[in-house]
Amino acid sequence: MRVVVNRRRSIALWAGLVLALVGCATAGVPLDDLFPPQVGEFLRTGGPSPDPATSVDWAIYQGPEGAVTLRIKRVGRSQIEHALSELPPMATGVGYDPALGQREGVFFTFASEYHAAWGNGDWVFILSASTEAARAAFLAAYGF
Repeated sequence: MRVVVNRRRSIALWAGLVLALVGCATAGVPLDDLFPPQVGEFLRTGGPSPDPATSVDWAIYQGPEGAVTLRIKRVGRSQIEHALSELPPMATGVGYDPALGQREGVFFTFASEYHAAWGNGDWVFILSASTEAARAAFLAAYGF
């Protein structure tokens, strides 16, 4: 039962973030540039795939520290701050963490997962990890 509830919360999180991004255009950037086959010790095990309903691209990675799902959407520079402010009301541990490095974004915990959201250029990135260590290790190796 807990898995179902957590899954529903996770789906609600992404639905809320996607609704914040509705109406924003997507661009044809090669997915392998945004979702490399390997990020540090993390290997891409699923995707990259576009979600036709939301225009959010996603990929799944597996590494020694755990699993990571990376979602990316082009929103335009003027929409990034708004998109990053649309966190679920039940999110905890919201704030900056040094693991973000030079990225302007936020860490938060929601639905038993560890998340990071940040903007880079015209793109919003949302990372969901099974462990805090996976979130930090993936971010340390990811180039965007």
